[in-house]
Amino acid sequence: MTQHATDSESTLAAVSASRPRASDYSDAGPIATTEEFKAALLATRDWIGISPTQLQMLQAQCRAPDATISAAQLAEQLKFKNFAAARLQYGTLARAVAEKLGYAPPQKGKAPVRWWFALSIGQDGPDDSGDGQFKWIMRPELVAALRAMRWA
Repeated sequence: MTQHATDSESTLAAVSASRPRASDYSDAGPIATTEEFKAALLATRDWIGISPTQLQMLQAQCRAPDATISAAQLAEQLKFKNFAAARLQYGTLARAVAEKLGYAPPQKGKAPVRWWFALSIGQDGPDDSGDGQFKWIMRPELVAALRAMRWA
């Protein structure tokens, strides 16, 4: 592991120990700073890797108007078989980044964990009708991190 990755993981470990669990999806406040997102992205890349497709997803969303995109739009842009494939890839990457941030998305009862909340907030809250049209708005700190890293 490189020294940079070690530094990133040390920073993330210190941050995650003090990070509270989010209480609900209506809290659109920051979950991490730009620097923490940069460290989490680098640590994710070094831990499990970020696939070219996952990077393209981040880039597409970051470059979209208001950094807002739906799973259906991602699927169309990246030539996925369907929007469910885009949601799966997005959620997989989001979970990996969340783990490096020490962030646990809010969960209501027995509903599935909405890992996407680590990367974005929902345009109309947490409800997703399952048709691929639900809009993700990338967290501003993540947008800034991607731009600073020249990843988007």
